[in-house]
Amino acid sequence: MQARYPILLVSAFVATFVLSKVLLSVAGRSNVAIKPELLGTQAKKQGTPVIGGIAFCLGTLLVTLLDPALMQEGVVFPLLGLLLFALIGLLDDRMKIRSNNGDGLSSLLKLALQISGSLVLLMLLDSQGLLDTRLDIGSFTLELGTAYYAFACMYVLYFVNAVNITDGLDALAAGSAMPLLVLLLLLARRSGIIASPALIGSLLAFLVFNRKPAKYFMGDCGSHALGAYIAVSALVMGCEAVLFFASGLFLVELATSLIQIISIRRFGRKVFTIAPLHHAYELKGVAEGRIVSFFTLTSWAFALCSLLISR
Repeated sequence: MQARYPILLVSAFVATFVLSKVLLSVAGRSNVAIKPELLGTQAKKQGTPVIGGIAFCLGTLLVTLLDPALMQEGVVFPLLGLLLFALIGLLDDRMKIRSNNGDGLSSLLKLALQISGSLVLLMLLDSQGLLDTRLDIGSFTLELGTAYYAFACMYVLYFVNAVNITDGLDALAAGSAMPLLVLLLLLARRSGIIASPALIGSLLAFLVFNRKPAKYFMGDCGSHALGAYIAVSALVMGCEAVLFFASGLFLVELATSLIQIISIRRFGRKVFTIAPLHHAYELKGVAEGRIVSFFTLTSWAFALCSLLISR
């Protein structure tokens, strides 16, 4: 069992690397349009295939199916979350191909699918007795009762959309999510829950192809899957508050987008030049590589602080 982690990690890396090579060899240029407001900084990325999410989701799936601990709750349910939301994201990616402005599913339809997916996962977790309605916040415990289920649904939606919004620069979303995945493994080990490092291995291979200049993007397929995996893992392990704090970078990214949307619709003006935050820095002339490095290091800092203050 001690060799399980390195075997799964390396196997997932190799599987995703090979799958990436195969997919890139058969994928043509993407027909997804760059959003008009991003043409000034993103025009050179036009045509980059949106297949990275497919690659690391399939790589994670193939390796995890061979994991002797597959049916452990810390392995199988995060995998189900990854697959279910990968399909929702993939549908959005396919719709973007038909759009001339980079838009996919309507906001309401996407939200309805996300809520439906969240409820399906919560029903599965609840049927197995894996949901604890108590919320641990530092040294305090808050009993939410039935309100926990609404909280858990919002929790999944938060991570799915926060990772999705953060996915806007080469290696940004994957690099920023890596600290949270490592933190989940450490928390699982501390609490005696069996988890899997397969997604970490797959993301490391993904980053080989997604670092600037990216050979492919993860798309909504990948960002939805990644966010759902993190959220479901936290729900299963009962470390919701710790992971929420660790997601500070994603929270800032999501908050800037929400503030911008509310300000435009309510007051008819922008708070930021553009949202989310990473694009605002990009428009100010900050090099993409510097933005990604700073944001990734910030995410590692949040994860480290969360580990230190967790019980």
